[in-house]
Amino acid sequence: MNSDRDLAVAHEISMLIPVFEQVANSIPTPAFVYEEEFIRRQCEHIRQIADKAGCKLLYSLKALTLPWVLELIEPHVQGFSASSLYESIIARDTLKMDGTVHLTTPGLRPHEVREISEYCDFLSFNSISQWQRHKDDLAPNLEIGLRVNPEISFLDDSRYDPCRAYSKLGAPISSMKEALVNGSPLLRGLSGLLFHNNCNSPDFQELLLTVKKLETEIGCVLDNSQWINLGGGYLFDGDSVNLDSFYEAVWTLKSKHNLEVYIEPGSTFVRDAGFLVSTVLDLVENGGKEIAILDTSVNHLPESFEYDWRPDVLTDIKHGRYSYIIAGSTCLAGDVFGEYSFAEPLEVGTKVVMHGVGSYNLVKAHTFNGLPLPSIYALHADGEVTLVKDFTLKEQSQK
Repeated sequence: MNSDRDLAVAHEISMLIPVFEQVANSIPTPAFVYEEEFIRRQCEHIRQIADKAGCKLLYSLKALTLPWVLELIEPHVQGFSASSLYESIIARDTLKMDGTVHLTTPGLRPHEVREISEYCDFLSFNSISQWQRHKDDLAPNLEIGLRVNPEISFLDDSRYDPCRAYSKLGAPISSMKEALVNGSPLLRGLSGLLFHNNCNSPDFQELLLTVKKLETEIGCVLDNSQWINLGGGYLFDGDSVNLDSFYEAVWTLKSKHNLEVYIEPGSTFVRDAGFLVSTVLDLVENGGKEIAILDTSVNHLPESFEYDWRPDVLTDIKHGRYSYIIAGSTCLAGDVFGEYSFAEPLEVGTKVVMHGVGSYNLVKAHTFNGLPLPSIYALHADGEVTLVKDFTLKEQSQK
């Protein structure tokens, strides 16, 4: 522990242990549990920051699309951002006519363009060629934008980096600089820009640096636009640093270029609200290591396997007396979450709770080996746990 924030997190986790011991023993596993009150508090927190900045707040659906979670988030945002026709339909069904739907995707299907434009209010094309190809297929009164790749990276892992070499995401700022000069006919019909060049970043200085690069490289495009979408990839939580840089970035775009500013975080709304509850099915020893096999799998936390990410376990402690490799129960040899230590030994039937798994997991979970998808539960502020979704055999076979 090296900061007040670390101590606060440790305290919050310690408070959750008795709560989740009770929750874990009251439900069948595997199960995802979402903490309703956390989502509500986080919504209020993010909205307060956005309002102070004078920025319009969207929720990015790709992080989690549970209907009851969307209903929790909806009163706190000005709209949703989508990446497909399916998500745009979900967004409009939830928002009705009370909010805006924004969409961008590198894979715009020609036969879906018209329908997408009828559900959405803002459509940011991923490339100049995509825009030119579909500009005549759109419903009227649609705000048309273009995704720009600022060509400035902040990530060491290229799998996460929208500005990686040879990226498919957005029109490179260098080519935009040539194509969208003052007086270019391409500027006609274009009302805004979108960029998204970060992932899970707590540092808003990176956002300000990106805005300054846009000003330097394509200031004329900013001056000829009505709005800009800053994308997502930033964490509005206790780890955030340089929050003043966020305020400065928004102020710059509003005051110098007269732009309406949007931001569309996703993960930060729901990541720390999500828990995966599982049960130890077996304990085996190999090469001097104890291995605990759970009734869940990395296929229920695909982010863990795809990106070598080790999820946190609620009762894991540093230098605990009892260490185990925690593994899933499929035949995949690499179905392993990591090595963890505990104050007490695990036994067959012990509940293991992973936390901070609320985003980008349920939306990707699958049924390899016929392992059931986890049921979904809501944990309410009064401690009551209610079943939200229990997957049937038919639904799982179609997954």
